[in-house]
Amino acid sequence: MTRLKTTLLILILQFGFLAGAQANDSDRLVQLIDYVGVDYSAAVSEGVIVNQLEYDEMVEFAGIIEIEVQKMVVPSDVQSLRQQATALKDLILSRASPLDVKALTQSMRATVVQVTGLKVTPDRIPDISRGKLLYQSECAACHGPSGSGKGNLAEGLDPQPTDFTDQVRYSQRSLYALFNTITNGVDGTGMAAYPHLSADDRWSLAAYVGSLGAKPNAASNGQRLWQQADSAVPIDIQGYASLSPEEAAEKLSGGADVMAFLRTDPIALFDRKDAPLDVAMSLLQSGLESYQQGETEKAYTLTLTAYLEGFELAESTLSAVDGDLMRKIEAEMMQLRSAIRAEEPVDDITARVQAILSLLQQAKTALSDSEGLSTSAAFITSLVILLREGLEALLVVVAISAFLIKTGRREAMPYLHSGWIAALLLGGLTWVVSEHFIQISGATREVTEGVAALLASGMLLFVGYWLHSKTSAAGWHAFIQKSLQTVLARRTLWGLTGLTFISVYREVFETILFYQALWTQATGDSADWIMAGFGAGALILAVVAGLVIRFSVKLPLRQFFATTGVLLLALSFIFAGKGIAALQEAGTVPQTLLQFTPIEWLGIYPSREGLLLQTAILISSLVFLSNSFSRKKKQ
Repeated sequence: MTRLKTTLLILILQFGFLAGAQANDSDRLVQLIDYVGVDYSAAVSEGVIVNQLEYDEMVEFAGIIEIEVQKMVVPSDVQSLRQQATALKDLILSRASPLDVKALTQSMRATVVQVTGLKVTPDRIPDISRGKLLYQSECAACHGPSGSGKGNLAEGLDPQPTDFTDQVRYSQRSLYALFNTITNGVDGTGMAAYPHLSADDRWSLAAYVGSLGAKPNAASNGQRLWQQADSAVPIDIQGYASLSPEEAAEKLSGGADVMAFLRTDPIALFDRKDAPLDVAMSLLQSGLESYQQGETEKAYTLTLTAYLEGFELAESTLSAVDGDLMRKIEAEMMQLRSAIRAEEPVDDITARVQAILSLLQQAKTALSDSEGLSTSAAFITSLVILLREGLEALLVVVAISAFLIKTGRREAMPYLHSGWIAALLLGGLTWVVSEHFIQISGATREVTEGVAALLASGMLLFVGYWLHSKTSAAGWHAFIQKSLQTVLARRTLWGLTGLTFISVYREVFETILFYQALWTQATGDSADWIMAGFGAGALILAVVAGLVIRFSVKLPLRQFFATTGVLLLALSFIFAGKGIAALQEAGTVPQTLLQFTPIEWLGIYPSREGLLLQTAILISSLVFLSNSFSRKKKQ
């Protein structure tokens, strides 16, 4: 019993906080790399140490970066990242040029973001006005009302608070770096962490702080350049958040001025429905360039990120406008990743990328022509999300609940209820954490969903076999003789708790992500209709649960066991397919594509690996059922 309780607790901690732990580690690593890249110039000039304390700090941080990189277990590009970490330490020890250190840290930051799938963009438009209010209440005492670093509490602080109006520092800091600093603080300084602020508030604060160094003439010139772009986006959302003005200038003529404009008026960029598609297109083009240069792993990572952090964020919106186009793009991006893994000729990969870019452009046009999320679309989408995600979990809970009622074990119901209630509570905590403390990356989303689905599949398979084994005369006689009290021992009941927890949390986790994406599209009355759809879906699920329990308990006990066993085996089949598909979308499981249309409600996807696992479950279940039928016939 103790072992099972411990296992359940580990699962709860794993699925509730895995995403946060990974994101936090990656955030801190990027923060250290950025810090070294910007502050090294204050320690060394022309090969001479000009500030010993700063230099000692750079040496210390370079050592920490090397250790943290060595601990990373992400498969792709880690070796090159480790080499870069060692090279960074060597550059600092040799008192190399600040330009060399900055170039290396920029490359390292980009690599960490790519290999970890780290989310570096805000989910909503940063509110500059809100950021200004937060700055005056949280930051002005040290950094000064104007951001000059001369606040009332600045005296005596070592190091002194940052001067956000300093042009050199402004040009070298990305908004994501500022967001990271606000989130995590800076050890050994007066800069504390602000985890009590929501993610939206931290981005708004970072956006305001990042705008303090922007010169008015630069912003006005940037606005002119932006408006002359003829609706083409010279800097996308990812660039806005992750590039410093200096880096933007290197990538785009007038990039520093465009960045100054966007920092003072982010609505110009974020008020575009197709922004996630721009992220996807940009990353696909970068992935193609990497593939053309022979960097296969980097190309795969970029194309995977293009899906997880770009296209997937626009899927639900596009589905409401043009479902066929959405599914076609999804399939094409999946085939592209498979082709890169197979190292197909460069010309073939180029043709695939160009075809996807053309489809994405069609999607942008479709979204631009639409008038946003209508009230009817909001209601229907919300209703379908809850019914689709909730029905599978409901069937698991109802099947076990009916089993306990049918066998007279109502005193065991608290174990069942504790499982699904814990899943709902942890789901609510996941929502709060993802909204206010961390941002769950696309890869982490899919891994969490995949692992949970596979665990649930295995547990459902076991319980399904167990229930159906009681349908034979011999099995039934032995079951009665041993009595329910013995068979359903306390350890077994804790196992049922774990099963209901895993089954429900997996669906709750996915439902949260869908509703977060849906909520960002809500405008006007559509937000109310999203809630109406949710309420209607919850009511339908409650009615379905009541009807299933009412009619199932009227079945003869042996038929009830047989029916419930087959249902759980079918759910195991579905969960297995969805689990493998999620892990393949995250890039953690190999994928061999087949040519057929997926049957999502059965968890059947055009993947050889997923079909092999489902085939194994299907064959073993059929063999088990056949043997069970033969035994009953003889008896």
